[in-house]
Amino acid sequence: MTANTISLPTDYQSFIHQSRYSRFLDDFGRRETWEETVDRYMSNVVTPVLEKSMPFYEARELSNEIRDSILNLEVMPSMRCMMAAGPGLSRQNLAGYNCSYTTADNIRVFDEVLYILMCGTGVGFSVEKKYTQQLPDVPIAKDADITIVVGDSKEGWADAYRQLIEELYSGNVPKWDVTGVRRAGERLMTFGGRASGPEPLVSLFEHTVAIFKAAGGRKLKPIEVHSLLTKVAECIVVGGVRRSAQISLSDLSDPDMRAAKSGEWWKSNPHFALSNNSVAYESTPRRADFDKEWKSLELSGSGERGIFNRAAAQRKVLNEGIRSIGDFGTNPCSEIVLVPQGLCNLTSVVARSDDCFSDLERKIRIASILGTVQATLTYFPYVRPIWKENTEKEALLGVSITGIMDCKLLNTKNVALDKTLKALRAKAVEVNIVYAQKFGINRAAAVTCVKPEGTSSQLNDSASGIHARHSPYYIRTVRANIDDPMTDFLIDQGVPREPCVMQPDTTVVFSFPTRSPSGAVCRDDMSAIEQLEMWLTYQRYFTCHKPSITVSVSDDEWDKVGDWVYAHFDEMSGVSFLPRSNHTYAQAPYQEITKEQYDEAWFDFPQTIDWDALALYEKGDTTAGAQTLACSGDSCEVVDLAAA
Repeated sequence: MTANTISLPTDYQSFIHQSRYSRFLDDFGRRETWEETVDRYMSNVVTPVLEKSMPFYEARELSNEIRDSILNLEVMPSMRCMMAAGPGLSRQNLAGYNCSYTTADNIRVFDEVLYILMCGTGVGFSVEKKYTQQLPDVPIAKDADITIVVGDSKEGWADAYRQLIEELYSGNVPKWDVTGVRRAGERLMTFGGRASGPEPLVSLFEHTVAIFKAAGGRKLKPIEVHSLLTKVAECIVVGGVRRSAQISLSDLSDPDMRAAKSGEWWKSNPHFALSNNSVAYESTPRRADFDKEWKSLELSGSGERGIFNRAAAQRKVLNEGIRSIGDFGTNPCSEIVLVPQGLCNLTSVVARSDDCFSDLERKIRIASILGTVQATLTYFPYVRPIWKENTEKEALLGVSITGIMDCKLLNTKNVALDKTLKALRAKAVEVNIVYAQKFGINRAAAVTCVKPEGTSSQLNDSASGIHARHSPYYIRTVRANIDDPMTDFLIDQGVPREPCVMQPDTTVVFSFPTRSPSGAVCRDDMSAIEQLEMWLTYQRYFTCHKPSITVSVSDDEWDKVGDWVYAHFDEMSGVSFLPRSNHTYAQAPYQEITKEQYDEAWFDFPQTIDWDALALYEKGDTTAGAQTLACSGDSCEVVDLAAA
């Protein structure tokens, strides 16, 4: 067995890398080390662009600087791009992008959303009536002697769905043949992981036929288009786990969409869980209308429908003075301002507690170069040409910062925070202009954002985006299927575990003791209004797009938070709200503990985990990392293991 030194600071970080980002190496019979993962990304994405654009020695020096920054967890590239780097990304570049947005005004929206989600990219879509009314009328459906043969590839699935939609819009109900699709559990060679089998696609086809039959003689309703597109997302299954991220935008006046997640919707429409739902506001609503929607949001318990303020996005774009004003939408995490059929790649600066301004400026430079490199990837052979045209025209970057609440220079402890943020934004824009010219692409129409992070923040051990840490000391739990080889490995290595209280026969729960950096801001340190004030500072002084934040609201804060939101409605976008709960349920993902409990848990944790030995537990590729979704909204920090 070839040595597999992971070279990450903690075993939890090593676990995140091995379970989420590492690809299986057939030649060595093991998963990649962290260094090998970084080198695969560098050799397939970064180095070719640098060597094509500048003298060899300059390219080599910059390549080494970028590589060291990623290896040392100072800067993160698009983790979607890192996972996809290799033959799969070369065949089509959509897999390198985190974010997308489209409108339901063309029948191609259905198969394009399926294809983009299969590439691992998060999708925002709008079912506002001004779009859905542009779809054709649905004819009365009749059974037809037509058979759609489904090919065994992303393109095969998407093209088959395109054919189904076209036939239904022609009044034909075809049959389908899925005998050529790999069975569940078979290996996916290009991106890694295991096939879902044809069953999810068959379920999608059946659902689609049922909706079209019901709509015969009229246009599809927005709620029906929403149902189709969320069912598309449900179709994306890897290793038995759904891996899709969506946001659905709808009209304030749409009662069906307001009630989409009311009652026992998870029984009648379980696929609705695959998207977050938001109202697309064109202007500030009347206070009575706002209060009605705000109360609905509060009572939902899920923070829906959320707020996407298109007018605020347009004002932001106007103030930046680079882009044309358009009918903007957003991505599932709502930090990127996107045109219809638009894409964005993301990079992150990892802020540390002891970073000085020069440290942050250096990291911003590297993250901006990386984003500009990734913006050269515009080969999209499956989708309509408009996707390539918009991506090349706008060349959007999403240079973000994570660990904000760990770093004194970047949170409220810095009295000159506005000046610090303006200087960092200016640096990011300046670097993009220089390197876009070197690489022969347009300068980015927008450069900076704050994304919610999630799994990548656990890889680099930082507070997630602009969010506070859970607590100074906590237990991080991970659920694992007993059939996953990683489960046997962790058990034998001595990682503390117990049966899952919900599924004791099939699932175990592992516990990793975690300590926040000294001086980090934790969730109990900030009220909901203080979280919003911090968000507003980043909105005004750092982002060209938007900062994404999920604000935790206590029971007694909803009214005053609603007042604050309405008072600042002209700037509101990228904010979601969830009820704050101090209730700790059994085996919750984050469990606050005292320092004494942490010391005890750390004493019980194995001193070292021999990650080299993982190869002994795998007879082949059981990874699912390449299928982990980018831009996955509220599910960002779910890191549980499913059976391969």
